[in-house]
Amino acid sequence: MTFNIHQQVFDRDGMPLEKKASQYQDQLLQLFEQSPEGQALRDEGIEAGWASMLIDFGIHYLSVTPPQMTPHHLREILFDLFPRKVSASADEAPDIIRELQAFWQFLQREFHLENAAACLSMLDEKAARKLKSEMNDPANFGIAKSFVMMGLERGFDMSSEEGMNEWMLKYNAELAAGAGPRIPFSSGCWAAYSLARRAEQVSPAIPQQVTAQNDQGQAKEEPPEEIRTNTAQ
Repeated sequence: MTFNIHQQVFDRDGMPLEKKASQYQDQLLQLFEQSPEGQALRDEGIEAGWASMLIDFGIHYLSVTPPQMTPHHLREILFDLFPRKVSASADEAPDIIRELQAFWQFLQREFHLENAAACLSMLDEKAARKLKSEMNDPANFGIAKSFVMMGLERGFDMSSEEGMNEWMLKYNAELAAGAGPRIPFSSGCWAAYSLARRAEQVSPAIPQQVTAQNDQGQAKEEPPEEIRTNTAQ
């Protein structure tokens, strides 16, 4: 497969050209999965999925593809976006770092990316410990992730739409009855949850009763928070 890793996937305003961005991501991931680095991951029992999120979050949140990604971008994705938006156990942190190491080793070998060495230099045991700490801290969770993680703790299957809906109904019933824990959120937070598969765009759904309010108690309209539920476990 002839693949141009430097191809343009953004419009003049820096917004993703969705079809091109999706094709870019799919083709690059296919090459990674077929690479010696991808095979090494499978031999270690690690199912890939985080490299896909790295590409996706880079494109949709930071407007960068791997050749444009700096260690600063990588830190933002690892220690801000992943803990805030991906529902996964903090115990997965070492495997996340290991997969991203393999991904950047692949990019360095296959495409000779000049930024690969700098990105690889931060993907070490220290990064795994920091990521685990950040993913384990509820203070870092977005409202949507808090909703999902609470459902997981209560035993609901949050990887399915049915499980999501069951937990939403249960949560709202308890909220109406004045029983059960509330999802913590501060003024200005917009509560939403989304069901997503790995590397898929999501459509937000709003749990009833869980709405944002401004300081006067009025509903606020703010951009929905995305959440990705990692299914590569």
